[in-house]
Amino acid sequence: MLSPSQQQQVIALCQELVQAESLAGREAAAAAVVARWMERLGYDEVWTDRFGSVIGRRRGSGPGSNLHFDGHIDTVPATSLERWTHPPYGGVLAEGRIWGRGSSDMKGPDAAMICAGAFVPRESFCGSITVSASVGEEELEGPALAAILAEHPADMVIIGESSELKIGIGQKGRAGVQVRTSGVPAHSSRPEEGVNAVYRMLEAVNRIRAIPAPPDELLGPGINELVEIVSAPFPGTSIVPDGCRARFDRRLVRGETRASVLHMFREALAGLEGVEVDYLQVTIPCYTGDAIVSDDFHPAWATPRDAVLVHAAEAALRTCGLPVDYFTARYCSNGSASAGELGIPSLILGPSSPALAHIVDEYIEVDQLLKGTEVYMALAAELLRPLR
Repeated sequence: MLSPSQQQQVIALCQELVQAESLAGREAAAAAVVARWMERLGYDEVWTDRFGSVIGRRRGSGPGSNLHFDGHIDTVPATSLERWTHPPYGGVLAEGRIWGRGSSDMKGPDAAMICAGAFVPRESFCGSITVSASVGEEELEGPALAAILAEHPADMVIIGESSELKIGIGQKGRAGVQVRTSGVPAHSSRPEEGVNAVYRMLEAVNRIRAIPAPPDELLGPGINELVEIVSAPFPGTSIVPDGCRARFDRRLVRGETRASVLHMFREALAGLEGVEVDYLQVTIPCYTGDAIVSDDFHPAWATPRDAVLVHAAEAALRTCGLPVDYFTARYCSNGSASAGELGIPSLILGPSSPALAHIVDEYIEVDQLLKGTEVYMALAAELLRPLR
């Protein structure tokens, strides 16, 4: 159980993080809050990497494994401001809840992980506890965490996305696939003299929609959804468009690779002239002056139910008097880096509900926030238990 002083620290850190507005690439204020609190809480090392992620580490009483907790500190914007009951960056504590943008997604879980990493008594664990407050996740799931893990490898990773403290044993991946068609411009009064790139795109879209959804008995079938289509020139007036660009949000299942997904698209479009397919390239300018640059591909993953990490999470929940339940995420997370890319055993486990992410009047229940902190402490104690 947390002491009253520890409870107040978790609540205060959550409030301060919510009050620090932090869109992707502009997380400097939230990063400063994290670094200050990690130092105040007694982490052995606290540092900021070149992209602006803040990492803290505590060493136990002897050698052992490295347990890594990760949570992103960037948020989506607060929109429809007139509809918010409490200021979106106020961090208001009312009605047993902390209100504001990012409170559930995921500054509340961040606060729980940071405090839990500090509250576990040093003599009760071996190895090390590392907590990262990573950047840029709302635009690119994984690259910021991958950069951290490349420099500071982990044996196990907990992704603190809100899960109602259910054990997330896997997730679908995500890819942004971009399709371009080209044509020949002409005056729209004489369209027969040109080739309309939009008509070519319509054919391409129909073919792509006919691609069978790949199955996955655990995660469910893959999803392929058209989310954007733009002609060129745009806006168009009295001209047959000679370019068109469409973007598909492709939700991935296990076993799909960068090569296999593109092959599926290209095979469907075989024989159609003037068509190119590739992954969207995403660049996030960071507040440090560096930039995260990556293709928009983030693989699916799953951790077996009989894995040591899962059993430890079950034991931690029981220790805290909570029910044991499991889920697989339809959304994407930084687990695409730790588990999907690097093969590190990973789980999603966090306080609050994913249904509260990105909504007007986002909040986290204080009881969930405190329970999440206790679960993280119990999990660290379980996984890093000293040998006797």
